[in-house]
Amino acid sequence: MSSLLIPPSGGRMVTALGSTYRVLTDGAEVSGAYSAMEEQFWGEATPLHIHPDAEEVFYVLGGLVEVWADGVVSEASTGSFIVVPRSVPHGLRRLSSEPVRMLTLVSPPGFERIFAAVAEHGEEDLLADPDRLIALAAQYGTTIVGDYPT
Repeated sequence: MSSLLIPPSGGRMVTALGSTYRVLTDGAEVSGAYSAMEEQFWGEATPLHIHPDAEEVFYVLGGLVEVWADGVVSEASTGSFIVVPRSVPHGLRRLSSEPVRMLTLVSPPGFERIFAAVAEHGEEDLLADPDRLIALAAQYGTTIVGDYPT
């Protein structure tokens, strides 16, 4: 395996479910250890969801986001580091007027492929049929358990 350099304009862009992702690695280049994405979270909130087989980490590069994780609510601003262990119900809500920029890591990689699948299947159609979206998410290791808590 050789080193990897992705220039600022590199990576694969995917937009789905309230975020635009610049995929830096899907895990193939790092022996399946993790995936890494630069995320611009411009939506209002994610649904409450669980990843039973993967950890998810966010490093906030800009903006302000509320994190609901296992019933605990926290605010994360630029420079904050968020770790969501396997099987912990969680969701994010954007608090800043501008998109929240984050470096998002998933270990092991895999569930992040849901975003490309949503774009491929048609996000509007999936949002109009929540059961179909829930089933698709399950295929990629994500259990949607409800709306973001208010």
